[in-house]
Amino acid sequence: MRGNAWVAGVLLAGGVLLAEAHPVLAQRVSITPNIGIYVPTTELVKAASGEEFKQEMSITLGGRLGVALSDRLGFEFTGAYAPSDLKVTASGLGDQSEDANVFTGSGRITYHVIPSTSPVSFLVTGGVGVVNRSGAFYTNVDKKTDIGGTLGATAGFRLGSLLRLQVSAEDYIYKPKAEIPGFTGPSDEKKTQNDIHLSFGVGIPLLGLGNLGK
Repeated sequence: MRGNAWVAGVLLAGGVLLAEAHPVLAQRVSITPNIGIYVPTTELVKAASGEEFKQEMSITLGGRLGVALSDRLGFEFTGAYAPSDLKVTASGLGDQSEDANVFTGSGRITYHVIPSTSPVSFLVTGGVGVVNRSGAFYTNVDKKTDIGGTLGATAGFRLGSLLRLQVSAEDYIYKPKAEIPGFTGPSDEKKTQNDIHLSFGVGIPLLGLGNLGK
């Protein structure tokens, strides 16, 4: 968890420091706490001996920090924690589950197909994603962190003059590197992962951020 908190802190601090360095952008900075669902679509590893290892669906808690460069173009930093389990399916032994949490973070470009000044907005995103694993199952697993791409889309609905409800769908795309002791070998199959994040939250503008401490 300490490593997860460090990654999240770096992602959020990057956006705050940028706003401090560019006061004009400070009026366009927002933070969105959110809750959602983490949906892994593929098994993490399919061992040659018949075992299958797959993350299970879980709720997520997280947030995003966005900076709008214009009415259409911007970027955002995100972080989300999923207190998940990992299901192991073995021939003759049935299914077993063990604590296996997932933290995801990203830095990405955003483009508003429908600008945020509209009552209903729509944006698409693309960038780099980081997936870090923790929990009892991963205690003795090497290579817990994966880096890949992320694509997504968000619909925004204005709530009054400042707040905006955001509903998002995001796909983290990567090839897992985790080596599971006693199971993972050269003949085992590691499929490209498509981890889907569905979430909603309320965007809060951080007006005057650039003037803090002055």
